[in-house]
Amino acid sequence: MENAVSTFILVIATVLLGLSAFAITSVFTAQQYNNVNIQNQAENIANGLYISYAGSGGNSYSITVYDFNYQGPIYFTVFYVPNVYKNDTQYLTPQFAYGTNGQIIYPQIKPSYSEVQASTLYYTNLNLMYQGNVTLWKIPSLSTPAPVVLTLSPPQGYSAVILFFAQIQNKFVEVGYEWL
Repeated sequence: MENAVSTFILVIATVLLGLSAFAITSVFTAQQYNNVNIQNQAENIANGLYISYAGSGGNSYSITVYDFNYQGPIYFTVFYVPNVYKNDTQYLTPQFAYGTNGQIIYPQIKPSYSEVQASTLYYTNLNLMYQGNVTLWKIPSLSTPAPVVLTLSPPQGYSAVILFFAQIQNKFVEVGYEWL
């Protein structure tokens, strides 16, 4: 009798361990699949993003944004980064943005697109780009080319950079950038 109880307990323990291993594997696999899906969507949007810009006199830039693969809303932010980082894309984050009293200094933007406050930004590969408060402007739709006019006044030794993001599953994922 004792042998049958021991065998039954071992069978139950083995089944529970198997179910636990299956559950852990399923959760990990689902998370990986979700991340690959987000990454593929971001890369598709990035591959179709078309950005053209021209200086329209002084510190004013006229930018046109269009995407051949995506018609939904796109978000952007513009800030000033030290010129020493201009050729290094790892420094294209609001972490290195010019600011005062911990607040990023943004250029003047027209038309007045709606502002969104974000706290976490991701690179296209879903690595963390930035955690902290940053202002994004929302272009409601890219079904037609979207105009943006920036009036820049970078401090001495700084250049402006514009970053574009798509919101995929509540994550702001970078899909493009342009130095101005």
